[in-house]
Amino acid sequence: MDAAALGFDASRWVGRTTRTRIRAVRETVEMLEASLDRPELGAAAPMPALRHWLWLFAPPTAPSAVLSADGHLPRGELAPDWPLPRRMWAASDVAFHEPVPLDTVMERVSTIESATVKSGRSGTLGFVVLRHHWLLPDGRCAIDDAQTVVYREAVEPGAAPGPTPSSPVAPAAAVPSPPPGDWSVTHLPDPVRLFRYSALSFNAHRIHYDLPYASGVEGYPGLVVHGPLMGTLMLDAFQDAHPRARVRRFTFRALAPAFADAPITCGGVADGEGRARLWVRSADGRDHVAGDVTFD
Repeated sequence: MDAAALGFDASRWVGRTTRTRIRAVRETVEMLEASLDRPELGAAAPMPALRHWLWLFAPPTAPSAVLSADGHLPRGELAPDWPLPRRMWAASDVAFHEPVPLDTVMERVSTIESATVKSGRSGTLGFVVLRHHWLLPDGRCAIDDAQTVVYREAVEPGAAPGPTPSSPVAPAAAVPSPPPGDWSVTHLPDPVRLFRYSALSFNAHRIHYDLPYASGVEGYPGLVVHGPLMGTLMLDAFQDAHPRARVRRFTFRALAPAFADAPITCGGVADGEGRARLWVRSADGRDHVAGDVTFD
């Protein structure tokens, strides 16, 4: 199948917007911190960076009976109904403008910024860029988050899932192996941690907790580690190594899937004043996620 054969006009989805009220619940964040073996939050601590992702799939908008075969909500206003059944979080570009006090009621305004179809070595791919503005009660934008989601064809029996495309223009370029990091932290993303992250973020995508589905339907060799979880661990490692830094912008792109029970190392290196390059890497040297952070 190529883009022409798909016969789908993605442009008609561009500009669609939804508005959702979210409360940044302290208890939910605290449960994530415990799941990641992180210190308890102080009484006056704001929401740590990237914890807004815990509410990207919530509040629930559909009963379980109508979930699709992969565990996702039915295709709706922000998910084109093209015939590309597999989907994955491919990249994010997050700007942090204002701190968010925990238990604050926010409004998330989500808009399809672009929707494109392309063909390549990975087959036919659909890319959606969703722009999420997280607004404080006074209307100020606290977080501006551009999320790229990739949609892919079904896996042929016996085929490997391949790398994760991260650009709607071209497949991600090979990332040269960086020098030994200025900091690094190693994690073992076991099935329990993956389950807890799925539960806390209300993410029902079965590739993260249903091994028969992940291997038998989507062709993966194991449970898939969430892209946003790796992004969170990667930025946490940076902030632990730079406790006085205030993160202004964080970008990440998925390069290759990582799987449960295989250690991953989150590291990084300084890249000039107020900048650093980050990565998530497996023991064999494969880069799973690449990122950049701007801070002051």
